Amino acid sequence: MQHIMEAVQAWIEKHIVPVVNKLQATYWFGVISDAVLYIVPFSMVSAIPSLWNIVRRFVTWLPDISPITTYSFGLVGLFMAFIIPHNVAVKEDRKDRSMIAGFTGIGTYMLCMNAQTTDAGTVFEMSKFGAGGMFTAMVVGFVVGFIYKRMARMTFFSEDSLIPDFVKNWFDNIIAVLLSLLIGWIVTYIAQVDVFTMVGLILSPVTNFAQTLPGTIAIPLVMDTFYFFGISGWVFSPVQQSIQKAALAENMELYAAGLAPVNINAYGITRYIMIGGEGATLPLAFYMLFAKSKKNRTLGRATIVPSIFNINEPLVFSTVVANPFLFIPMVAQAIILPAMAYLWMSMGWAGMHVENFDMNFLPNAISAFFMSGGNWGNVALVCVNLVIAAILWFPFFKAYDNYQAKQEEKQAEEKAAKKAAREARKAARRAAAEAEASEA
Repeated sequence: MQHIMEAVQAWIEKHIVPVVNKLQATYWFGVISDAVLYIVPFSMVSAIPSLWNIVRRFVTWLPDISPITTYSFGLVGLFMAFIIPHNVAVKEDRKDRSMIAGFTGIGTYMLCMNAQTTDAGTVFEMSKFGAGGMFTAMVVGFVVGFIYKRMARMTFFSEDSLIPDFVKNWFDNIIAVLLSLLIGWIVTYIAQVDVFTMVGLILSPVTNFAQTLPGTIAIPLVMDTFYFFGISGWVFSPVQQSIQKAALAENMELYAAGLAPVNINAYGITRYIMIGGEGATLPLAFYMLFAKSKKNRTLGRATIVPSIFNINEPLVFSTVVANPFLFIPMVAQAIILPAMAYLWMSMGWAGMHVENFDMNFLPNAISAFFMSGGNWGNVALVCVNLVIAAILWFPFFKAYDNYQAKQEEKQAEEKAAKKAAREARKAARRAAAEAEASEA
């Protein structure tokens, strides 16, 4: 088994790791990854109204604070359109143009919405501002960012110009702003292309596959396999979150309209998969508390509390990564747990997610309850998957722990033998010294 794992690891390190590292190092991957991180606080804020709405079902006199969600999580598409061009300008060392680049992204994005003018005024479709428009926002942000990248060094003025810098900045931004808006205008108003529909059609094979059983399994399986070999699954979070947040936004819109949600693989499905962190390692942390191996017991005490709050990097990198004993459960849970979640929801035993409750550090059952709109079936699903994960990890950890305990025992015996040998040599030297002294 160990030889097989070493061969697999060597193959991954030779063929896969360079590709992943190259992907991470690419210019645009870094820009989009940073953009996704910037919108996390707004996603977390929207968790508060989700919790509040559950309470309102029982305390009906409480006011409705849903607009907080509308103007936080409900605007992440707009924020994405701003931050991508902004980040491009910063990366190009043009902070003086970064804000205008971001504003240009917002303007171009809203232009592509093709707002309708009625007697009541100009009407925008609110859902396009949120997670439902994230993919389109990325495309628009990319186009505007690309224009700013190409024009980063372009200026109408010489270095020794006496014109104030802020005035230079006004004129130097004109072409990039105009070109970005002109492209959006031509596509939307002249070519009569609905950019949101077009992006949706292009990505529909991916998003449709994500809502199938194989698609639901594929994301955690890839993430956890890479995680086993020391490459954090969060490398894939820009893709994962874009797909799942858009799916959640659609569910939320349907739910608010009194219709049934349709997307199983929506944001928060990880509550049934990453129990204790990526890889469902909470049972493993618990087992380590009672391990035979002193090393495992020590690590168990150090990692159990973070694991309860879904922080497992210390546990994974100290115990799981490249450990041939634990490869099978790491991969098996990444297949079985998402499959169980998909089947459980598809049969109606648990609810699809209809609320955004981005509190990943809370115990999974709590966030699953709130994200499902207060469905106890989702709590039961977390418990079932926790039991499954515990069953999967137990025999393999037991084998590893026995091996580790024997290794520690062997090391202790070798250490004791070396110590005894040192003491024997010291005693021999003392005896020789005493013999020489008596002869003298």
